[in-house]
Amino acid sequence: MKLPQYRQVRLQKAPLRLVIGQIRFTIMPRFEQKAFIAGFQEAIRAHYPKVSREASVTYQLSPVGINPSPGETLWRFSSRDNRWAIVVGESAITLESRAYSTMSDYLDRFAQILQVASKTLDITDRLRLGLRYINEIRHPHAKTFAQWRALFNPEFAGFDAAGLLDGKVDHTLQEIQVNRPDGVLAIRHGLLSGAIVAPLPQEQPGSGQFYLLDLDYYDMTECDLDISTTVKQLQDYNDLMYRFFRWTLSEMLFDYLEPVSD
Repeated sequence: MKLPQYRQVRLQKAPLRLVIGQIRFTIMPRFEQKAFIAGFQEAIRAHYPKVSREASVTYQLSPVGINPSPGETLWRFSSRDNRWAIVVGESAITLESRAYSTMSDYLDRFAQILQVASKTLDITDRLRLGLRYINEIRHPHAKTFAQWRALFNPEFAGFDAAGLLDGKVDHTLQEIQVNRPDGVLAIRHGLLSGAIVAPLPQEQPGSGQFYLLDLDYYDMTECDLDISTTVKQLQDYNDLMYRFFRWTLSEMLFDYLEPVSD
């Protein structure tokens, strides 16, 4: 079976909580020097005026357990409302969006960032490219796993664990990785509680059950950084991920999300 073609529409009740686009590149040795990042900051300041420094954390598995250790320092440049952010590390640039409306807008921003990074940070190579969509799907009438399953394509939702095992399903999670000619598509989905994406300061945290649909498409091919080629690849990723997302939804759930044509 091939994925059907679907006309892309805007969802007024979109469950999309976070979009992440990222390129990784060769480590920048001068990254820790404050002056090094100044040109990049100045070029993006009009749209991303808020600046903060963050320390990432890495986790290492040892015989005594999992040990956190300090990772690299990151620069975060955010919009006033924190719904858009650029995160710059010594080997990666990430564009995060909590206000995603169209792919064309997102790709315009991503291309502009790459152009600035190429000019001010002298980034010339690409070691990894990734695009990720994190959806938290909520529905007021889904109280049991059987009701959740009815909201999705039967070929996607899986077996009726509650009926088979005579109990109440509180949590499910599955991960699938598909190797494709242009990269790897990782699909994580399942019934969870609370939220995956941390809320912004002005938002109420998510509560209750939701269905996670986390799509992560990435390419580990090392190459020179060609911005137009990179943007075209992200567009292709988006097209396939939208088709898969739409395929998972029942018509009832699709209508509940209130699709409208742009």
